[in-house]
Amino acid sequence: MVVRLPKFLEDQLKNAGYGVYNHSAVEVCGWTKKAIRGEGTCYKNRFYGIDTHRCMQITQAVAWCTNRCVYCWRPMEFFLGTKLEGDLDSPEVTLEKLKELRKKLLSGFGGDPKVDKKIYEEALEPSHVTFSLMGEPLLYPYVPESIEYIKKNWPQVRSIFVVTNGMIPEEVERMIKENKLPTQIYVSFTAPDRETYRKVSRPVLPDYWDRFLRTLDILHDAPVRKVARITLIRGWNDFGHRGYAELIERMNPHFVEVKAYMYIGASRKRLTEWNMPDHEYVKRFAIELLEYLPGYEYMDEFEPSRVVVLKNRRKGMDIDPIIRSVEPNV
Repeated sequence: MVVRLPKFLEDQLKNAGYGVYNHSAVEVCGWTKKAIRGEGTCYKNRFYGIDTHRCMQITQAVAWCTNRCVYCWRPMEFFLGTKLEGDLDSPEVTLEKLKELRKKLLSGFGGDPKVDKKIYEEALEPSHVTFSLMGEPLLYPYVPESIEYIKKNWPQVRSIFVVTNGMIPEEVERMIKENKLPTQIYVSFTAPDRETYRKVSRPVLPDYWDRFLRTLDILHDAPVRKVARITLIRGWNDFGHRGYAELIERMNPHFVEVKAYMYIGASRKRLTEWNMPDHEYVKRFAIELLEYLPGYEYMDEFEPSRVVVLKNRRKGMDIDPIIRSVEPNV
């Protein structure tokens, strides 16, 4: 029998606007909805050229994670463990089902007279897929195969992003060894040191710091575009610039995003609105961080999302951030 969520959790997620299929889920984010209505695009469009109205955000491990992050806006109190095991859906099944569910979630826009019909039709066929959303995506043991499936079977997809907390280094290593790589891989940086990481990310695995460092080491010379994302929480992890810089240099990413924690969802049970920094606070932290990162420079910012991006300007790393295409693995 295929692994699936308990009914209460499935119902909760569906009521929150998720499309759920067994152990996987898809959501249409607020920025995608805005883009379909012609009301603006997200920072990934500004920084990386993503078509916001054609973005598909998924997870194949919706209720499984290695951490219990204090800032997580998902209902992670109901997470089901750190291992996704048993009879799992194949990449083909999860991806095609989630794509179908996404179309259903978007169906209401089709009858809206204010929505451009061409934009709506385009939105139904995603040109960008992000493995993130909820849980730790790499706990699903076939993410590399999922990436390969998309490249071979969804020709309209121009870019694929994977977001990981760095706790599953063996899967990152396998993606590299088997050349089943996304366009861009994000690693979440939640702290400048081991003790702060323990407080902020609340890891379940005892060897969490070794796993995180191993992920950074594996990615240092990896042939994939890399982003270190710092989620800045006022009063929790907004210090230790030198520590962050040392970790960033260990990973050697093309870009560093410094983004504000947002006081939304279930995180409001654990943090206060004061913990959510404004854009100027985020920008000031990012600029100060540059003092410890001589190989990086300010690239851009997006105030609506309270995010600043820094760019690696070293030889061989100074690449065009705009996505051009996804080369299929054949």
